[in-house]
Amino acid sequence: MLDKIYKYMPLRKDFFDNLFIRGTQKYALNDPFELRPSSELEYKKLTDHAYFEFAIISLSETNNNLLMWSHYADQHKGIVIELDAKHGLFESYLPFPTTTFDDELDTDVLDEEEIKKRASINSGKIQRVRYNTQRPTYNQFENILEHFLVKCDEWIYEKEHRIILPLVTADRIIVHEDHLSDIEFYVQSPEVLEELDLGNGMHMINLKEPLIYEAETLIREDEEYISREELVLAFVDNIINEYLQRISEDPRTIFLYKVPAEAIKSIYFGCKIDLNEMQCVINKIKTNNSLKHIKLYQAEVSNERFELNFKTHKSKHQKN
Repeated sequence: MLDKIYKYMPLRKDFFDNLFIRGTQKYALNDPFELRPSSELEYKKLTDHAYFEFAIISLSETNNNLLMWSHYADQHKGIVIELDAKHGLFESYLPFPTTTFDDELDTDVLDEEEIKKRASINSGKIQRVRYNTQRPTYNQFENILEHFLVKCDEWIYEKEHRIILPLVTADRIIVHEDHLSDIEFYVQSPEVLEELDLGNGMHMINLKEPLIYEAETLIREDEEYISREELVLAFVDNIINEYLQRISEDPRTIFLYKVPAEAIKSIYFGCKIDLNEMQCVINKIKTNNSLKHIKLYQAEVSNERFELNFKTHKSKHQKN
């Protein structure tokens, strides 16, 4: 079992304020073969499955891949985050339950078939990607999970592992202003969205927590076949899951999930990083009690080989 796993990313100083990391939906993945089986008929069949309800966090076994530093860490101007793979990370981000009407009982009950289908995705767990020359087909693999975890063997250098997360569990969502009026329809008061204007027409909102709170005020007790907790989550899922799938078709939409501070072990700064930007990040880490444990490393270009060396960062602490 892996004890550490790495995330390549551009340098985002705000990450060290909120610890939000992106989960990428199908429509924003950079591989055109991702989550798309080998025929249109099979593709249409998959729309009946839990296929568009999830986002993917991509991780790697290695922190020193030159191509990945170039592709995913802003051409060596970004960072790599080392995460404790044994921590659990996002294992609490499970699909919300859903209900169905039972004619015999004349009441709503848990939709066990749908719940089982969603559970087959193994949400929140670190899962290894497999590489193949053949594209997945609808019937080729044991279950739909395989379609999330099989890629062309030309990607094998990434040594990728994935965490698959339900869109509905995202802690924050970044959306274009075109979608704001629709989103505000789903909450009683727009101010509870904690809307943050990011510029260029993009806004970050908190949708999950207000909806859960609203459901908790409406649902006060268990029903005969469903607990109050299950009813609350099923209520939220019923309200926004289909809508989140729709706005996920806009590649500008970003789903964010919070990394536990204690799961971050180290930060590796790229060899071409802006030194002032790096120092700003170091100051944020050193002045935040929940982040002080993080070890810091600086990448250097090897004098002899086509590879990176990492040295412990030893600069003195500077206050902002």
